[in-house]
Amino acid sequence: EKRRHWRTRSITDDPKHEEVSFLPGMLSYAGSGPDSRYGEVFIVMPDTPQRQLEHFGANSWETPFGIVQQPLDETPITRWHETGDIKPFGDGTNPERIHQDDGYEYLMTNFPELDYIETCRVEEIEVNADKEL
Repeated sequence: EKRRHWRTRSITDDPKHEEVSFLPGMLSYAGSGPDSRYGEVFIVMPDTPQRQLEHFGANSWETPFGIVQQPLDETPITRWHETGDIKPFGDGTNPERIHQDDGYEYLMTNFPELDYIETCRVEEIEVNADKEL
């Protein structure tokens, strides 16, 4: 199964960029330790408290790689359900359980309001280094 295949192929952490601050709508890989990223991502939710925004990026595996371009209130994100941080850091999903044979059943049973991204596309955009996100 693809999810187990990709679980064994981690992505090396990005160099730390002190000037990058997390904002609602940013996308980042989820990880559980150094060089542990692979295919799980999270989107910073619109109502994320400032203290959490300041904490994001403290770990080497948390580096934003994208941002939702539309105003968040015009997207389905505002209706999504939050699960919280992964175990052992929070009360969210257990990454080890997700990758077992009954992983999807685990998610559906324990996180029935969980949303799934069905499609995604990458667009090349020109970034002006002087412009704030």
